[in-house]
Amino acid sequence: MTEAEKLKVSDFIYGLIVPVIVGLLIVAWKAYLPNALLSIDPSYTLNAILIDGFLEALMVIAIPMFLGLLWNKWAGGAAGFLLGSLYAVYWAVQYVGYGVDPTDVSLLGYIVSAILIGYVAGALSKGSFNFIRMIVAGIIAAIVGWAFYALCGLISTIPGTMESLDPYTIFITLTPRLVYGIIVPVIVKVFYWYGVIPRRIS
Repeated sequence: MTEAEKLKVSDFIYGLIVPVIVGLLIVAWKAYLPNALLSIDPSYTLNAILIDGFLEALMVIAIPMFLGLLWNKWAGGAAGFLLGSLYAVYWAVQYVGYGVDPTDVSLLGYIVSAILIGYVAGALSKGSFNFIRMIVAGIIAAIVGWAFYALCGLISTIPGTMESLDPYTIFITLTPRLVYGIIVPVIVKVFYWYGVIPRRIS
């Protein structure tokens, strides 16, 4: 057995313990955080942003933006298409359960929004790992993606999807995208520091 093949303590820490801790945190996020947030904010705004929108934020915002910034615009756009489509299918099934049209245009909003977030983030950063440039690219991509998400919600035939762009609706739908437009570049920068990147630096 070569030196590289030998199991080390660090292998267990980063290959087992850290992933298990992350998994437990995700479960705790959904199981225990809602009640804690409700005691802080009875209006349910924090829950709407941090809990209800968590799956959407990961699939439609964070992962496409992450791949767009870390890799390129094509990876970001492709990830947006795949994950946005999966999220749209998830909601189409929910729509059937609610007795509403599962082909409503609001579902297209998830797909187009995710594609644009991943693609625009990658296109504007243009392979640069400059932190300010990545944040600017992330925020602009988030706003563009939100605009298409809001447009599809406004022309939807399903009551309550997004009936108007009132300040509260804008706040709970745009804020998570802007937050991820800042957080994701931080994560990408950490990946860059550790050399965990899927492309060659020229």
